[in-house]
Amino acid sequence: MSLFKTFAAVACASVIAATSAAFAGPDKKNRVSGQSIAKLYSGKTWIWSKGGSYWAPDGSFQAIWGDSVGLGKWYATSKGNLCYEAVWYDGKGAAGSQHNECFRHVADSQGQLWKYSDKDKSWYKPTREFAERVKPGNEISSQVRKLRRKYGV
Repeated sequence: MSLFKTFAAVACASVIAATSAAFAGPDKKNRVSGQSIAKLYSGKTWIWSKGGSYWAPDGSFQAIWGDSVGLGKWYATSKGNLCYEAVWYDGKGAAGSQHNECFRHVADSQGQLWKYSDKDKSWYKPTREFAERVKPGNEISSQVRKLRRKYGV
């Protein structure tokens, strides 16, 4: 085999191997510890398209979505889930509705964090989410206070 053909074959194999590794995706069995998940979210606000959620260090949970407010608790599980249990109030005369939700986290073979989207039914790398939408402190406290007063909760 000529030197050029050998080089081309090695280069092609390298590209295929690199591409396979880059698109390997999450290892659904490589769960992130509950302690690691708690550290990622505790004391931070996760900004959503129509509001956000605050994950207090004491385990309390506050969120707003449009003109609704959710109040409850949050926790991280040993299976890599970030969960909240909250009663949501929206002023439609109801006492509030219970809603529980969990966000699954795993890592790939390189240690990269992956998160599951229930909405899209797919895995994604939350790198940009943590850089742009998960902020230190409680950025929704004034809106939560306003809605709690409005709904008497």
